[in-house]
Amino acid sequence: MPPSEILRAAARKLPRLPTLPADVHGAIAVAVSGGADSIYLLCALWADETLRSRLVVLHFDHRVRGEDSAEDARFVQDFCALLGVPYKGDQREFSGPASELELRETRNGFFTAQRKVLGFDLLCTAHHLDDVAETLLLRLARGAGLSGLSAPRVWQSFKDSHHRWRPLIAAGVTKEKILSSLLEAGLPWREDATNVLPVAARNRVRIWLKDGGESALGRDYQQGFARSSRILGESQSALATWAEDLGCVVGVEESMPVVALKGRPEALIREALSQFLYYHGIAEPGLASLLPLVSAIRSGEAAQSAVRGRIVRVQAHQLTLLPLSAQSLGSSERPLVEGVTDDECGLLAELVDIDDALWSKLSRGDIPPDRLAYLNAPLKDLVWRGKSDGDRYHPLGAPGSAKVSDLLINRKIPVERRAALPVVLARGAIVWVPGLPPAEAVRLSGPVKGALRLTWQRP
Repeated sequence: MPPSEILRAAARKLPRLPTLPADVHGAIAVAVSGGADSIYLLCALWADETLRSRLVVLHFDHRVRGEDSAEDARFVQDFCALLGVPYKGDQREFSGPASELELRETRNGFFTAQRKVLGFDLLCTAHHLDDVAETLLLRLARGAGLSGLSAPRVWQSFKDSHHRWRPLIAAGVTKEKILSSLLEAGLPWREDATNVLPVAARNRVRIWLKDGGESALGRDYQQGFARSSRILGESQSALATWAEDLGCVVGVEESMPVVALKGRPEALIREALSQFLYYHGIAEPGLASLLPLVSAIRSGEAAQSAVRGRIVRVQAHQLTLLPLSAQSLGSSERPLVEGVTDDECGLLAELVDIDDALWSKLSRGDIPPDRLAYLNAPLKDLVWRGKSDGDRYHPLGAPGSAKVSDLLINRKIPVERRAALPVVLARGAIVWVPGLPPAEAVRLSGPVKGALRLTWQRP
C-alpha cells in the first residue's frame, strides 16, 4: 500500500464519472470488495471534490475464501483510512462456500442494516459494461423477461425508498479500461482467484467472452449489449407506466385489480404481474409459471399458479397471493432439473465439488440447512412433493427416524410456513426438507467431486 499522499494523487488521475443528479442529497454509500472494479469506483468518486465528503464505504466479508477474505477486509479498511473515507464492515456468520442466493441475501441484509444506522438512501456499486454483457447472456439463456434483461441498470429505485447508482455503466467503462487505468495510476487492488475458475455459470461466460468475444462479436461489443439492455429497460418502464395508468397497482389489501387488462397485449399483462410479484418480494419469476395467469387475465377468467414456491391467484379480476398457511404443494412427485430453479417449489439442484475447506465446514455443521443441503445422491433419482402428515425420515446425526412434523416443531419453524416446504425424495425415501438436516442415508463421507447441492430459493 503506498503512502496516503501518493494514493490520493493516484486517485486524482482517474477519469471523472457522470455527475450525480442534483436532487440527490445526503451520504453516498459505496460497496467496495477490494477488487479492481470497486477500487476504481471508490477512487473515481473520491476524486470528485463535490462528492468526497459524502462518501462512506461498506465492505461485507462473505467468508468464502478463508484468510483471503479476511485480507480483503483489512485491505479495504486500510485503503479507506489512507483516503480519509469512513469505513463500515461486517461478515457472514458462517464461513465456507455458499449459494449465490445466500450470499446476496446476507450482503443485502448488511446494506439494509447500515442504511438504518447511517441514514443513507443511495448505494453505489461497481457494475460495468462487461457485467451488463454477462448478465444479458445468462438471462437470455434462461428466458428472462424485460426486467431481467435490462439489469443491471444505471439507476434503480427500490420499494423501501433507497436507490442504487452504477456510474461505471453510465460512463461506458469496461473491465479492460478499469485495469489499464489502475495500472497507469499505480493504484493497488485485491485479486479474487475464484473469478477465473469455471465453477459458476457467470465465470464460464466471462472466460468465454474474454477468449473469443471480441473476435466473434467485434470490438466494443460491450457497448452494444449495454445499448440493448438500456432499450429493453426503457420498454419495461413504458409498460409499467401504462399498467399503472390503467389502475393496476397494489392496494391496501395487497391485491391488484386487473380488470383493465382484459384483452390487452400479453407483454403488458406480464409487466403488471411482475410488478405485483416484486411488491411481494418475488423477483425474476419463470415465464412458464406466469403463462396460466397471463392467459386468465387476458380472457377475464380465474386461475392460479406457483411462482417461486408461492401460490398466485387471479379471481374476480383481482390478483392475490395466497397466505402460506393456505398453500399446499400437493402429493404428486415431480423431478428436479439440474441448474434450473423449479418455480413451483423454489428448489435449485446443482452438481458441485466438495473440497477440503468445504468438507471441513460441513463436517463441523457450520452450514445451516435452512436453504442449503449437500447430498451424496444421484440427481436422476431425486423427486419432490408437498409435505404429508405421515412423513418421517432419519436425519443426519440422529439416533433414528422421526416425524417431519415433530422435527419442524422442534426447530420452531412457524406453522404457517410448513405447508409450503417441499419434501425431497430419492427412490421413495425422504432425503431433505428445507430447514432440517439431510438424511443419514445420503451423508457425505469426505471431499468428493460431483456432489449434489440443493438450494431452496423461496422468497
